[in-house]
Amino acid sequence: TVVRPPRLTRGELEDVIAGGAFVIDTRSADAFAKAHAVGTVNIPLNSAFTTWAGWTSPYDRAFYLIVEEGCDHCIDDAMRDLSMIGLDWVAGYADGSVIRDEALAGETVSTLEISPAELADRLARGVVNVIDVRGRAEWDSGHIAGARNIPVGYLADHIADLPTGSPLVLQCQAGARSAIAASILQAHGVSDVFNLTGGIAAWESAGYPVRRESAGAQEA
Repeated sequence: TVVRPPRLTRGELEDVIAGGAFVIDTRSADAFAKAHAVGTVNIPLNSAFTTWAGWTSPYDRAFYLIVEEGCDHCIDDAMRDLSMIGLDWVAGYADGSVIRDEALAGETVSTLEISPAELADRLARGVVNVIDVRGRAEWDSGHIAGARNIPVGYLADHIADLPTGSPLVLQCQAGARSAIAASILQAHGVSDVFNLTGGIAAWESAGYPVRRESAGAQEA
């Protein structure tokens, strides 16, 4: 039997976020992109939840969850999945209605998306940096020229290494991992972030080129 953690009021969630606690928003990537609490990380509650939660969440301290509004079983499902990988320190959770109500004392923010055509235009003008958050084997199979490869699971450790001065576009294969990556950067205070709609699959489908050489000297 899953033992539910306490349900947080809006004020309690505000205090948790203000205190710097790790907060996972388990709502869909689309819902998170439209509006989310500053400082939260989006790991949608789907078949890949344990993979990315296990790679990005702290195992040595308490953390908190935000679940889909109106989904009574979501907190139980999330708790069960997390317990399977040893993440048992869920100290509380909040319903997504606190985001809908835009009632957090801090601000809610959105995650901007960029189309392949818009990205191609900005790359041509040299006014954007691309971070490819796929694995190395995927990168080797084809990547956008000028992109830098930092797999999503290592992104939080490389915040200080990211290029500055231009917006960052996060890109993966189809857009799901890069949405998580964008939320990680936003949670770390990197605000000028875009997610490439449809990932490199959409980029190639639109007829834009990829490179299939070693990542060796590639830098953003």
